[in-house]
Amino acid sequence: MARLILLTEPAFKDALAARLAAPGVILDLAPTLADLDRLLAAGFTDTRLLSVGAGFIVPARILQALGGPAYNLHPGPPEYPGLFPSVFALYDRAPRFGITLHEMAPKVDAGAIVAVDTYDLLPSWDRLALDSATFGAMLNMIARLAPALTDIARPLPRLDLPWTGVKRSRKDFDALCALPEDADTQEFARRLRAVGEGPHHAITLTRFGRRFRLQSDLQADIVRAGVKV
Repeated sequence: MARLILLTEPAFKDALAARLAAPGVILDLAPTLADLDRLLAAGFTDTRLLSVGAGFIVPARILQALGGPAYNLHPGPPEYPGLFPSVFALYDRAPRFGITLHEMAPKVDAGAIVAVDTYDLLPSWDRLALDSATFGAMLNMIARLAPALTDIARPLPRLDLPWTGVKRSRKDFDALCALPEDADTQEFARRLRAVGEGPHHAITLTRFGRRFRLQSDLQADIVRAGVKV
């Protein structure tokens, strides 16, 4: 029997599984690399990997052992590879955003692209609003492509689209969180809109040899990718 292993967090499993359920296909969950190794100990035959918000990178040794491509759903368009694409799109005041389904490759966000959906990025949106819209778009794409994603024997057709733009890292995100001493009100608002507020990050300012951290006044629930946590 064919097997589709979802590389995602447990909080997202039900929403994804509801859209990917198919006759003759077993859906397994691997929140961590250790979980993936455990599942693959039974063999690689008729197995496909689909990553949606996974917190780890699939090693080349696993990609090379699979019988076909593994896929990742990147929460950004090809113009925004790397970490936190929504953050940098907001900071750039991009008018549009999107999501990208692509084959996994040893290098992050470098594999062949198989699907792209784009949508307007409204000026009123902050990071929470954009991330929530993006998660909804990801669920819609998965539902639309479910027959192809669960057809383990056939790879998805590739699109003749390149990755472009700067591949951002955690270091780039941390730099955006660090407010320059000469920043004005507009620059503060621009960075706050892009970065958002916590719980594990915040705008910081270094003055007088000390580092100050913005204390959030928000009392709302923490939401990740449209899901309350």
